[in-house]
Amino acid sequence: MDANEIQRQARNAVRKGTILAVDHAAGLCRVAVGASDDDGLQTNWIPWLTPAAGGTREWLPPTQGEQVVLLGPMGDFAQAIALRGIYSDAAPAPDSSPDTHTRVYQDGARVSYDHAAHALTAELPAGAIVRVVAPVSVTVETQTATVKAQSVTLDAEQTTCTGALLVKGAFTFESGMTGKGGQGGGATMQIDGAAIFTREVTSQGISLPHHTHREQGDGQLVSEPQ
Repeated sequence: MDANEIQRQARNAVRKGTILAVDHAAGLCRVAVGASDDDGLQTNWIPWLTPAAGGTREWLPPTQGEQVVLLGPMGDFAQAIALRGIYSDAAPAPDSSPDTHTRVYQDGARVSYDHAAHALTAELPAGAIVRVVAPVSVTVETQTATVKAQSVTLDAEQTTCTGALLVKGAFTFESGMTGKGGQGGGATMQIDGAAIFTREVTSQGISLPHHTHREQGDGQLVSEPQ
């Protein structure tokens, strides 16, 4: 092997480059090698390095214009692998804190964990959807939880609240309501204010609008209340 070949292999063993194109179906990319004075040198379709590609796999394809490092065994770009992860003017670091792990996506979504503040933040753009599928159960344990939304729907055959329930807005039901008194024989329901019923009200088998009383004296039943 002459000196020129040794020099070529050494020079091309590790090179910087820029992603030219990505074949998502094949999991391959093409890379422009080196700087602008490298005579338009390009690789063929080569793999990029991913964090995991075994039993656990991760899909995070590179994007056009992303800077990479090329590892070319024996200086052979046909066997090269693209290593990602070099910031550039076009794609600067998404954060500058020593305490955070941050990931920003092309649509503006941002997920960040601050280990100093013990705070996990996920910010999604307009129109985003979050979907969690767990065939058996989902458990969230915390001291307090707040859900802010224009509308909330609980789509379940049975919903159980094990503690007290306070409703500060209007309360509406469409399929009837049943209940029983609490411990100590207290009232099942107490209303502070007026109540309007559009149909009959019955207490212990006696109708409120249709009950009668016996007249004083002869004991005859009087007419229903008007």
